Amino acid sequence: MDKTEIIKISVIALIIVALLNAIGMSSNIHIRWVLKLFTGVSLFIVILYWKTIPYKNKLSDANLKKFEAVGNICDPIFNLFTNLPKIKLGEYTEMNPAPLVVCGILILILMML
Repeated sequence: MDKTEIIKISVIALIIVALLNAIGMSSNIHIRWVLKLFTGVSLFIVILYWKTIPYKNKLSDANLKKFEAVGNICDPIFNLFTNLPKIKLGEYTEMNPAPLVVCGILILILMML
């Protein structure tokens, strides 16, 4: 990883910590509702991106631009979990566990809110 990727990851981590800190220190119910909505939409986007990766070559130009924009956000997050071993599904089939981990973290955040 080069320095720009490390900086991006650090900024994302700081934003997440700041949001979680705001939840704990805030008694305002509206902030929690907004954070739940943001986390739910993020979870939906991650799942949609994860499931459309195999069909990237078949997307139209307009949808490909949207897919690449979401990929610029999701791929660095998925790359954080590249050290995890692949999940073996069959004799010749393996699955990347990174999207599962990211979805699990987002679900845990939703449960904590």
